[in-house]
Amino acid sequence: MGLALRSPTVAVLPEVDCVVVSYHSAADLPTCIDSLTSQEGISTRVVVVDNLSSDDSVETARQRGCAVIANDSNRGFAAAVNQGLQQGSAPWVLILNPDAQMAPGALCALLKRAQAEATVGCVGPHTLNDDGTEYPSRRSFPNIVTAAVHGLLGSVWSANPATRRYHADDTPRDQSSVVDWVSGSCMLLPRRAWESVGGFDERYFMYVEDMDLCLRLRRAGWKTVYEPTATIMHSRGQSSRHRPLRSSLHHHVGAARFYWRSASRWHRPITWPLAVLALTIRGATQVSVGALRAGR
Repeated sequence: MGLALRSPTVAVLPEVDCVVVSYHSAADLPTCIDSLTSQEGISTRVVVVDNLSSDDSVETARQRGCAVIANDSNRGFAAAVNQGLQQGSAPWVLILNPDAQMAPGALCALLKRAQAEATVGCVGPHTLNDDGTEYPSRRSFPNIVTAAVHGLLGSVWSANPATRRYHADDTPRDQSSVVDWVSGSCMLLPRRAWESVGGFDERYFMYVEDMDLCLRLRRAGWKTVYEPTATIMHSRGQSSRHRPLRSSLHHHVGAARFYWRSASRWHRPITWPLAVLALTIRGATQVSVGALRAGR
């Protein structure tokens, strides 16, 4: 009787659907996409959703073999991410900003941490600015006092107690830890967690949709985790430079919307108008300072 031949074992790589939203991002896309497709040990499918860029973003993405969705209007970040992730079926989804790039092994580190616990619904990496300084990508949900003090003092006194609390500075930076939320510049989620809360709330045009997502994940029983062994480099604010005043408006409107969602219904009648007033003052100040600087 002859010996039965065993077929060779073929390793099945974890599959991740990656979405990158572009808006005048042609200069950043090559590095961003290459950092995704070069991640070892993982099968990545990259979808670039373009929000009516006037540069070569669409052609740049196609030249690098990405699936491309070219919108005929600027749908905003949240809606574009949802649009991109609806195109895939991989068990894992990754959101990455076009002006960010993943360090070698970063995606594997995120995935390993996400697989360690069944209740992990979102994992975010250690983030460096393009000058090498650390960006506080792990955060705490702000209450009205924290938000007001951080909004007024954060840009001039970064070590104030409210900003330190908001930036979760008491959480060890070199340890994996459960946090309130992580920056939407890079998020890895199980698809079932993403779909269980319906993805991003598209009423957020840009900004704050990441904080809102993590709040809804928590309420649905999922954890958000910061993983320091995964690193990305992020050139902050690149997509906002084209329309800085409108970006500031979206930021503050989003913050007001989040406060309404997160505040106790018993406190809303009193505290929400105060939150809107504080955000209006902060937004008007930012716009005025920006206009003065632009004039000079």
